[in-house]
Amino acid sequence: MAWLAACAGLTLVELMVVITIIGIILAIAVMNIKQWSDKYTVESYTKEIYSTLMKARNAAATSNIQVQVTLAANQVDTFHDIDNDGVADAGETTTKPYPQFTIQFTASPVTFDRRGITSDMQTISITDYPPSASPGVDCLVISRARINMGKMTGLTCEQQ
Repeated sequence: MAWLAACAGLTLVELMVVITIIGIILAIAVMNIKQWSDKYTVESYTKEIYSTLMKARNAAATSNIQVQVTLAANQVDTFHDIDNDGVADAGETTTKPYPQFTIQFTASPVTFDRRGITSDMQTISITDYPPSASPGVDCLVISRARINMGKMTGLTCEQQ
């Protein structure tokens, strides 16, 4: 009977070993969650900028107005010149901030003419993320009549 009572509990050493193992597993999980979070944030930013550019191109072509997308290090502004006066009036500009990483680009703004075509050919990339994040897409290539997503390899955007 006394033997059963002694075997029914855990010793302090056994409890410490279990807590240490759980701590190690949690530390590994937290590191992986941070990497996944960075990866999906970069991919999300890239896809949102792509969507903004495609909406601007479509708005220019369907509304027969010039549309500008202005890029900054941490935000993207879209200007729809609805009254065609060349001035950003109320309701003609929308701003989307991208605070976590840096947007790199060649020139700004990207202007789409009344047919949805641009002469502002360039590469836009999301930078300053940890190398361990390894996103699937992190750049955009804007050509005269196309916008493609891709992955930066060196100094070029390999289109997907």
